[in-house]
Amino acid sequence: MPSRNTFGDLVVLEEQLKEKCGVIGVWCAEKIASLYIRKGLSALQHRGQESAGISIYTPENKIQTYKGMGLIPNVLTTDVIHQLGESKVAIGHNRYSTTGSSTACNAQPITLTKGKFQISIGHNGNIPEYQHLLEQLEEKSKEECSSDTYLVAQLLLQERPKYSDWDETLKNVLPRIRGAFCFVILTSDGAMYGARDTYGIRPFCLGKASNGWIIASESVAVDLTGAEFLRDVKPGEVVKINFDGELSSFFFGEPKRPQNCIFEYIYFSRPDSFENGIRVRNGREASGKLLAKRILKKGIKADVVIPVFDSGYPAAKGVAVELGLPLIDAITVSHYIGRTFIQPGQENRMAAVNGKHNIVPDEIFNKRVIVVDDSAVRLTTSKRLCLGLKDAGAEEVYMVFASPPVVNHCDLGIDMKSKKELPASNWASEHLEVIEKNVAELMSANGVVYLPIEDIAMAMERTKEDFYHYPFGGPHPIRGQQYEFPKMKKKITSQAKIAVLISGSGTNLQEIIDRVDNGDIEAKIVLVIANNERAYGLERARKHNIPTSVLPYEGKVNDQEKRKEYDRLLLDLIKKIDVDIIVLAGWIFVLGDEFLSKVSQKEIPVLNLHPALLTTNLKDTIASSRGIIPVMRGQQAIKDAFGRRLLVSGVTVHQILPKNNFDIGPVILKEEVRIRSNDTLETFEKRIHEAEHRILPTAIKRLIHVMKAGIDVSKGDFYW
Repeated sequence: MPSRNTFGDLVVLEEQLKEKCGVIGVWCAEKIASLYIRKGLSALQHRGQESAGISIYTPENKIQTYKGMGLIPNVLTTDVIHQLGESKVAIGHNRYSTTGSSTACNAQPITLTKGKFQISIGHNGNIPEYQHLLEQLEEKSKEECSSDTYLVAQLLLQERPKYSDWDETLKNVLPRIRGAFCFVILTSDGAMYGARDTYGIRPFCLGKASNGWIIASESVAVDLTGAEFLRDVKPGEVVKINFDGELSSFFFGEPKRPQNCIFEYIYFSRPDSFENGIRVRNGREASGKLLAKRILKKGIKADVVIPVFDSGYPAAKGVAVELGLPLIDAITVSHYIGRTFIQPGQENRMAAVNGKHNIVPDEIFNKRVIVVDDSAVRLTTSKRLCLGLKDAGAEEVYMVFASPPVVNHCDLGIDMKSKKELPASNWASEHLEVIEKNVAELMSANGVVYLPIEDIAMAMERTKEDFYHYPFGGPHPIRGQQYEFPKMKKKITSQAKIAVLISGSGTNLQEIIDRVDNGDIEAKIVLVIANNERAYGLERARKHNIPTSVLPYEGKVNDQEKRKEYDRLLLDLIKKIDVDIIVLAGWIFVLGDEFLSKVSQKEIPVLNLHPALLTTNLKDTIASSRGIIPVMRGQQAIKDAFGRRLLVSGVTVHQILPKNNFDIGPVILKEEVRIRSNDTLETFEKRIHEAEHRILPTAIKRLIHVMKAGIDVSKGDFYW
């Protein structure tokens, strides 16, 4: 039995951490949100198989919740969906328990009511410091539901009367929650929220359908509901869809360096998911190729490569291709058993392992085999497979893993309660080769090969510092030393002051003006500068009593002296006013290094809006949810993308830095725009502009949030 830690009348169960859940939220104009929830949760079934649930909202009945133990087809049956009735908005959850026991009481979403306020919440992640949540509760519930999510729901309901609306409540409460979380939240006014912790530890994305919106743990849920992937929800971002289907977002908490969980890419996520600019399958296959180089370096000779399905297959493919060996399916898997790593409790895991894998001896008799798996945590599966292959006649068995040895427990979303259940932790202080030798002896293998964390990061085209990898011996993102960003000398204490540069009609300027006027952007536009006196954006600014200035460029484009003179004139305009941020919203002129250097010295970041997906560097291709595509730079980016019939293009807001090439720089925010088979240039361009109107104000808000934290982003040192 798990031990109990009581605080007042509330009982919290301390049990093994067994996290990995799937969350989804849907807004659907056709009032069939519950059907899309069921589809999306089915796509996320791999993230949790203990329980499932759904909450819907209707103005008549407010929030209704249905949940139960088991898989999606058994819980969210057709009868259940029919009984719930029509609804435009709903949230759903697959559970694999973290803090709290595997019981129906802890199934999610968790729905609570206090006074006139009601909330329903689903959570992917883990809040290890639940004692901190308990200490904030003024009244202690007598319920024995033990999950951290229950405590969060209580806290949000408690704090709601202190603030004007749910937006303000979330802005003030979420920074007080220390842990890894992606929340889907449904409130009693019919609004749906998706919130991601400031480190971005768990994946979370936003999609759009013709009739609505979707937020989900993985892009596969977006794909399989027929929606189109737009972008990742950023660390520290809250995405809101109100009952009328209007999308907005805001940011909370102290900005941190992102720490995406490396286990998502190694094991948890589906291989067809696209997360944080990485196709999971491609990263796993690339890690397999790097793993093959270690195998060669060790002098291991083999005849065949055997994958451990399912998550081990891409890495095994990479190993086989790189070594030039046949890839054979000598280990079959039952998909009706479930994923053994996320089975609650070691006894359940052992039972699942014994029934999940079967060895086919036909092609391995007297063969030297390399068995490739994604990882080895407790060695439950790996040891049995190694012995089974030898019993089936394999001459030599080499167990290789596309990850480092697991030497630390995890309290942010992985089922690792303590080091005691992690065999490799016994040699955590030793060199990798020593750990490999000892683990090989432990599982009776002829050899063991692990992949260092640096190689995994390389396979994902990142560095190890970009990932949460505490279980592999890395720093703890929350309890460990925090990354120090450069500090600003000046402070933004109230409204940020913005100068907007335009060349044309100013539709994006109008969007900024409207967001400033309604209070969505906490800023003031202090000047609009146009390089064309006929730019209609000037009229838009004047209608709102915003100061304007016209500064046309007179000279040839390649006249360097004229360009330097223009830079100085533009800088003089900026110097006359107190500016915090410069935004290029349809500004068709390349700013010179002299101007950019001067404003950078004044800690003024320069933002540019570009109608295509851009990289931060000179790479000429970029990963998208529809595959690798060419980067479309220049003024004709929309026409170029459409003319080449790309599957997808998009919109990017990035910083412009001195000595950078054209259309590159740190990316603050980007959003994909699908090019559909029935698109004309006009319809595609219309959707590009719609995306611009969403993403530019959001990027400005994100920038202001970071700058108000006292961080100097003007030199391009911030990890967006």
